[in-house]
Amino acid sequence: MKHQLVAAPVLQPMGTYVNELQEKWQFPSDHLPIGMTFDNLNIVSWNVLDAEYMSWVIEKNSQGLSRSMIADEHVYIGDSKLTIRDKHVADLTLQMISHPTHPRDLLCLQECSSTFVEELRSKLPVHFEIIKGREETIVLNRNRFEIISKKEVPGLYTDEPQDTFIDVVLRRLDNGQNLRILNAHIPGDPTKPARFEFTKYLENTFDPALTTIAMGDMNFNELEMSDAIRQAFPGNPPFYLYAPYCTNIAPIALQSKAIDHFLVYSPNRVPVILNRPNEIMPGLGAIAAVLQKPE
Repeated sequence: MKHQLVAAPVLQPMGTYVNELQEKWQFPSDHLPIGMTFDNLNIVSWNVLDAEYMSWVIEKNSQGLSRSMIADEHVYIGDSKLTIRDKHVADLTLQMISHPTHPRDLLCLQECSSTFVEELRSKLPVHFEIIKGREETIVLNRNRFEIISKKEVPGLYTDEPQDTFIDVVLRRLDNGQNLRILNAHIPGDPTKPARFEFTKYLENTFDPALTTIAMGDMNFNELEMSDAIRQAFPGNPPFYLYAPYCTNIAPIALQSKAIDHFLVYSPNRVPVILNRPNEIMPGLGAIAAVLQKPE
């Protein structure tokens, strides 16, 4: 779903009450990936779920997933810090890279433990490279991109100064054009200003000549993030927000919600094609369907 960031009637966010899904959730993360095709590039964003936060899923059962695949696969392998679920997530990442119709050139992953990243690194094709931040990771095809600059941005969020995000500029090898990518996991406390601080950073660093795509688990629904962009860019915001479908379950409320987004600015107005779930990962459509409102 594309949101044009202009004044509009009051809208309701996507989502529906899903109750406790438990065994119905046959997927190794509590977030679904989202994908898009932009100027012949296939891009994905996915919060893969760090095992460090597993107590929220299993012990607290905050999302009604304590008996899901997530819990079943949270089994450490030998004496390592690697779990069966971590390996599954790495394998699914490889499936997205080699998808038969939409192979991924660029993947932005959130909640990545160092153990998971090393497992993924050991399995990636030789022409793929990893840019690792504190919890965010960018996986890119070096046959498509040259890295021009990369930085991890700390201290932006007033109430979570330890949280960071990745801000990189890539040069496309097919046409020589530069592309700026931001991979962010925005702190989700609704009483705190993190979403506004992130969009203000976009405004402060905005380059009208540079195609820019910010993506990630933004922890706020499509309407809340649209509001944050409007506040950062009064008048006619240059960014469009794309929220393809619901990707997560709200704790306690057990309401599905869309909180994984693409924020896209294109000086040449290159169209964005949102990918259907099965165009991202084989079989993803079935699990995505349980989070959507009935037709």
